[in-house]
Amino acid sequence: MMTLYGYLPAWGCSDMSPFVSYTDAYLRMAKIPFKAVILEKGDLTKTPKGKLPWIIDTDGTSVDDTQLIQYYLEEKYGDPLDNWLTKEQRGAVTLMHRMIGECWYWIVVQTRYRRDEDFAIYDPLWVKFLSWLPEEQRRAPVEAFRDHLLTQFWWHGAGRNTEAEIEFTARKLTDAMSDLLGDKPYLYGDRPCSLDANVYAGLAHVALTPFPSPIGQYVRSKPNLAAYLKRIFDKYYPDLRQDREEAEAYLQANLKKPRINDARADHRLRGLFDPTKPKFKES
Repeated sequence: MMTLYGYLPAWGCSDMSPFVSYTDAYLRMAKIPFKAVILEKGDLTKTPKGKLPWIIDTDGTSVDDTQLIQYYLEEKYGDPLDNWLTKEQRGAVTLMHRMIGECWYWIVVQTRYRRDEDFAIYDPLWVKFLSWLPEEQRRAPVEAFRDHLLTQFWWHGAGRNTEAEIEFTARKLTDAMSDLLGDKPYLYGDRPCSLDANVYAGLAHVALTPFPSPIGQYVRSKPNLAAYLKRIFDKYYPDLRQDREEAEAYLQANLKKPRINDARADHRLRGLFDPTKPKFKES
């Protein structure tokens, strides 16, 4: 059986990483048998490129990177999710995959890494992922990984925008996904395609996790997207229902907390990476 290596399941998502969740959803929708395995000791140096997801097929073939995994699965298993699409639809799907991976991902990053209070929700998962380390050695790699993600966020360019600007972009992309879905069960009709796996993972990690971001609230405000997420979850993830219910309760509790305009969220990255800007100082 194929093995899919990931981080940890979390909040009713198959994994704490949207990329691993995307591959997991693809395999479930394509009905390709697999077993999900937490990477041993959280040691990313054991993976080919130091990242997840990573699959090892039944014949020993090793592939990592979500898009390369998808291309491999299409060739090996006869393109089970997209072989019914028209040429034009396949072209649009390919482009939309890049939008999710290269743009929407950084929106996910903002919802959990940028603000201290949001990262405090995410932090325990990283500590758990590193539970094989002595307790006194866990904090340093967690903080280093956050710095690493924020560094990527900055140099990608998205991190140079303010929270409000990224939220504006997120609303535009959410509107586009809502418009594409319309009143259909799935993005291109009555059956899922590979893009449904990717969009589901991307939206679920923003809208169904306990981060009280305005971006998640906006996704949940779209009736067709809310129904879409529920439809896919009910069909493909009944085994995670209890986790999802607990995550919903956690989210509702977090939404009751005041969310102030945090100047540090906009200035911290400039202070870290832009030498022309002064570091933010507490008032």
